Amino acid sequence: MGNYETPDYEVLEKEDSFELRKYGQFYIVEYDNRADPDVDRGFRTLFKYISSENKDNEKISMTIPVIQEETNENRKMAFVVPEKYWGQVPEPTDPNLSIKKFNEGVFAVIQFSGKRSSTKETSMKEKLDKWIADKGLDKQSAFMVASYSGPFTLPPFKKNEIWVRVKNV
Repeated sequence: MGNYETPDYEVLEKEDSFELRKYGQFYIVEYDNRADPDVDRGFRTLFKYISSENKDNEKISMTIPVIQEETNENRKMAFVVPEKYWGQVPEPTDPNLSIKKFNEGVFAVIQFSGKRSSTKETSMKEKLDKWIADKGLDKQSAFMVASYSGPFTLPPFKKNEIWVRVKNV
């Protein structure tokens, strides 16, 4: 996956599979559809957007990771916009897509490999919660699942992360 653009960050601390990272601001195109709470159509809709289904009819390079956030209402899925478009992000034509600024900040991260599952994600969130508490940090966002690998990557080689925005207590 080394040929894909990814948001820049600085590692502030690393401990086993945990990292404290500082991300700069970047832009995302977010799929948010209350009629599709499990984002079953999210990736396909985002893929169509980058394949030129946008107001500029512009083909946009794939980036990583694909980010999913689970809120109280539903799940959202987002595509990271390549840096060359940050001055003018092509407008989506799909009403379930919107352009958002992903504000800079510090994030606690846990990395894991393999196929994603709710059981594995819950376990990783619990481990990350404990690490955050042990560090005296306070969560400032919902958990986000960042997926770096394509659908045809063999499970042992899949790279995933859980992110959460944090600040010192």
